[in-house]
Amino acid sequence: MNNIAIIGHNNALSKNLLELMSLRGYSKDNVKVFASNLSKDAQISFGDETLTISPIATFNHSEFAAVVCVSEGIMPQKQMLEIASSGLLVINATSCLNGLDNIPMVVGNINEGFSCPQNIINVPSPHVVQLLSAIAGLQKYKIKSVRVSSYVSADFEGQDGMTLLYNQTRRILMNDMISSGNNLFHKTLAFNVIPQVGTFIGEETSIEWLYNSQIKQVLGLDIKVHANCAVVPAFVGLGQFANIETTEEIDADMAKEDIKKTRGVLVVDRQEDGGYASLNDVQGESSVFVSRIRQDMTTENGISLWVCGDSYKISAQNILALLKQLLKKDR
Repeated sequence: MNNIAIIGHNNALSKNLLELMSLRGYSKDNVKVFASNLSKDAQISFGDETLTISPIATFNHSEFAAVVCVSEGIMPQKQMLEIASSGLLVINATSCLNGLDNIPMVVGNINEGFSCPQNIINVPSPHVVQLLSAIAGLQKYKIKSVRVSSYVSADFEGQDGMTLLYNQTRRILMNDMISSGNNLFHKTLAFNVIPQVGTFIGEETSIEWLYNSQIKQVLGLDIKVHANCAVVPAFVGLGQFANIETTEEIDADMAKEDIKKTRGVLVVDRQEDGGYASLNDVQGESSVFVSRIRQDMTTENGISLWVCGDSYKISAQNILALLKQLLKKDR
């Protein structure tokens, strides 16, 4: 089996990727994790086993067949490009190479026929992977615009975010005073909704900007995209209400049948109380769940739908499928 290097460890994507690799039969002898500013004895779970995390300074590209970068800032753009130019496959799940010419942005069930001439591909953020997976079956209608409202759980900030939400909730229920601000969510998250995910870039936040940039890189630059993102007091999962406008005629019944045929997507859409998927239903699941498929009456050709999933697990599955595909073929 090929040796794989994982660059980054302290986020939900890396943990889900390692868990999935262990379930798919990867050996701990063929997977090595690298990170920065770590003690020599740092470890991370790999199924029922553990892996030692090595300092990034010890990384030797000649030992590996592929590198998967999952954490921002650990491996800079220049180093990634140099590694790829040496012939090593690089899958980049960070934002540092976004928009560079000739480096494709790939979601497996959308652009399966992609090429990788420079031995490097980008994959979108987990938020974008989940949404694009849900609407992959609608491409034949020629998607014209995407408007999405995204409801992000505390796992956006990893274990620290989930712990903070738990502690805030507990203290409020115990009538204990808590500070309204913190360095993760900027306001109290418990029993609240915060209309900021990521840092501000002008009027948009960084995640809203990623929706705009990455959807266009996958589906085409002529598509119009608008995203609104908020953090909600849930521990795991991502919910998205999306309005999809198309050039070709589309209705909700047609869309539902096409979405049902999409690999990795489950439609749960009964027009009755509770006949839809919610964040509690999708924790730990690797499928994308789609509900509330309706005609959008504000446009001539459009539908709206509710998408939810365990976005980091879905993104890890996309990365692993692409890794397997690329290592099997001549790039």
